[in-house]
Amino acid sequence: MTEPEGKPPGLFALLPVLGNRGAPLSQVAKAALATLGLLVIGGLIEPSSVSLSAVNSMLPFVAVLAVAAIGQHLVIQQRGLDLSVAGIMSFAAVVVSVYPASDTGPAAMLGWVILTLLMGLAVGAINGVLVTYLRVPALVTTLGVNSLMLGATMHVTGGFARQVPPPLNAFGLGRFLGIPLTVYIMVAITAAAAFVLSRTPVGRRFIATSVNPAAAVAVAIRLDFYRMATYALAGFFYAAAGVLLSGYVLSPTVNCGLPYMLPTIAAVVVGGNSIGGGQRGSVVATVVGALFLTYLGQLVLSVGFGTAAQNIVQALIIIASFAAPEIARWRRLVPSFR
Repeated sequence: MTEPEGKPPGLFALLPVLGNRGAPLSQVAKAALATLGLLVIGGLIEPSSVSLSAVNSMLPFVAVLAVAAIGQHLVIQQRGLDLSVAGIMSFAAVVVSVYPASDTGPAAMLGWVILTLLMGLAVGAINGVLVTYLRVPALVTTLGVNSLMLGATMHVTGGFARQVPPPLNAFGLGRFLGIPLTVYIMVAITAAAAFVLSRTPVGRRFIATSVNPAAAVAVAIRLDFYRMATYALAGFFYAAAGVLLSGYVLSPTVNCGLPYMLPTIAAVVVGGNSIGGGQRGSVVATVVGALFLTYLGQLVLSVGFGTAAQNIVQALIIIASFAAPEIARWRRLVPSFR
């Protein structure tokens, strides 16, 4: 069968690999239904957890987790796993709280925010170079970089929290039409990521390198470059999440990023994305997963359990995501032994 005129031969050959454009929509619907079901159950168990004040206080944390989870989503889709989330987020909070003067104005504060985002991009690029070009295992690389960033955070701060300048705190606490400004940032980032992945040649090549690396190489897509760039972008998103968190909490602790390491992975899983990557995922579903996990954490605290229970639930979600494919494979093999 000949290819239609006007279509680039390479990319057109990959269209069957990229899958049905409608698939992510059903994935989002499933994640949304699960979240709605949790809200209903939570409302029955603890009505105060779905009150307007509770939701308003929860939304900024949803935004922080969602932005960080988008970075993790990209890495997982490229068949990797990034454990440098906590270090980059914590150091980003340090950059915007320790280095700017207390009387820093909005323009200067914006400069510090841009510098922080570039820092995240650079650290993520280091992860990408080590993993992609030097072939160091992703878990070893990102865990090592995470330790380095946490150490740098402790060194710069001396172990003490500092307050962010007023312009950043005003933004972190600001609202428009009653909705936190951080939520608008989350929506903008989510929309941009979803658009790039589904509507641009760069995004289609990114998906191709994940879904079928051999086919991507066959049509001259730079596989290593896209994988390296994925880690760089992930670092950018972690730094952005750290900035949002520091603006909202005013005095970010030196380990403020630690509670986000497991949830970023769990949000990808709850969104229905494959933990092993290699499939076309949905950024929007990951963001819905971040909402699910944030409310679940709030519900756990509302009914009287501690943060330990939150960590246990998140760990069980991740373990189940790894175990499910093996269980399914085992069930398929069982009849052959009977």
